[in-house]
Formats: sequence, C-alpha cells, structure tokens
Amino acid sequence: MKYFVGFITLMLANLLYSSYTIKVSKEYTKKVSMLKQEKEKNMKLKALIEKEVNYKTAKEYTNKAGYITVDWSKVRVVRSQ
Repeated sequence: MKYFVGFITLMLANLLYSSYTIKVSKEYTKKVSMLKQEKEKNMKLKALIEKEVNYKTAKEYTNKAGYITVDWSKVRVVRSQ
C-alpha cells in the first residue's frame, strides 16, 4: 500500500510538472512568433525611413556642396553654473 501511494504521488507530480512545461512552452512559442513579427515590422519601417530620408544621397549632396563635417573631438559642452 505504501508503494501504491508513493506511485500515485509521483504520477500526480509528473502530471503537474508536464502541464506546467506545456504551458510555458506555449507562452514561449507565442513570444517567439511575436518577436519575429516585430522584427519584420521593424525591418519594413527601417526600409521605409531609409527610402524617405535617403541618407546616402543627402550625405553625397553635402559633400558636393562643400559642407564640412563636424569633428566631434573639438566639440565641448558648455555648462551654466
């Protein structure tokens, strides 16, 4: 009888743990799919912004027009006291 109670206890513990791992696995799968969707959205937005702003063309234009780029080593922050 003692072994039967132990067996039932172990089976219940295994059942509870299995249901918990299945629940966690489903949540993980949902989060991974949401992450993939967000990455795709991010890449589309990045491409759209790149298309609208067209940084490369603007940089080429500034170089042709004679604009001088900022030397960040010479820039200092002025603090008011």
